[in-house]
Amino acid sequence: MTPIIGILLAALALWLLACVYYGYRMRFVGFLAVLVGGLALNMGWMVVGLSAHPFEPHALVAQASLAAYGLGTFVLGLLIGRAVRQWRATAVDSGGV
Repeated sequence: MTPIIGILLAALALWLLACVYYGYRMRFVGFLAVLVGGLALNMGWMVVGLSAHPFEPHALVAQASLAAYGLGTFVLGLLIGRAVRQWRATAVDSGGV
């Protein structure tokens, strides 16, 4: 793996973790900011790094799949957050025994 591919994969992983975090915390505006920022960086990479035209079909499919990844990880964060909140709500308090 070349260093640039490693850097791009690490950036994708961090971006996905940010989407999960905002889903876990139920911060919709923060998620939209992360989503738009990620889409802008992805388009910038495709235009500058790969010399792609912004409206060619391959670039649009890449943008759509990145948006789907972001939305999916956001929903995963929502589900994890809901499960954690339900778990904590049903915990038995053992104080005073």
